[in-house]
Amino acid sequence: MLTTWTPAHMPEKEEIKTRLQTARSQLYDFQMKIKEHKIPVIVLFEGWGSSGKGSTIGKVIKNIDPRFFKVATMSAPTAEELRYPFLYRYFKQIPEAGKFTFLDSGWMEQTTEEVLRKKLTEPEYEKRIESIRRFERQLTDNGYLVLKFFMHIDREEQDSRMEGLLEKDDTKWRVTKFDQWQNRHYGKCKKVFDRYMKDTNLPSSPWYIIDAGNRKWAELQVLDTM
Repeated sequence: MLTTWTPAHMPEKEEIKTRLQTARSQLYDFQMKIKEHKIPVIVLFEGWGSSGKGSTIGKVIKNIDPRFFKVATMSAPTAEELRYPFLYRYFKQIPEAGKFTFLDSGWMEQTTEEVLRKKLTEPEYEKRIESIRRFERQLTDNGYLVLKFFMHIDREEQDSRMEGLLEKDDTKWRVTKFDQWQNRHYGKCKKVFDRYMKDTNLPSSPWYIIDAGNRKWAELQVLDTM
């Protein structure tokens, strides 16, 4: 998917501004309908390190009643969590009827990182993919709306953003060693991400690739999709 993806044309600055105002208002209206019809919604943000997953979530949730959503940042699993089945800690995050859960990274990041670190063999990867497909299908079959966004930036943009974050004491913590490794091995990571997304691009829970090179344009793409 990533290797054949062509980004949409980015509108002019003023058009983005106008469309953002409309999209923000529409999302609030739809959120009230989701509450009324008791539809649970899972919004998964995956993507490159420093692609703006967390900041985009922060912008999106400003348009939703805070009583009806939660945000979970899924860091590396703890020793306790590793004792349970792979998807256990994600099952714990699924929302109640009429509410949202926003996941800042999730089962894609954990799986692809394990592949890149050679912690998963090919048979283990295939088994993992099958469990993920069943998990997502189980959610959608039971009335959940599952939205999966991949925040995409090129290698140069990622490098530039990481340099900017590392220059400041209050932001350098946001750049992990794996983010830096990812940038050095950008091509290899892209192939692994591409394969994973093809393997999990289900009709009931498709992937939406977001051109995240410009932050406001990325926000608009996410809001328009939602």
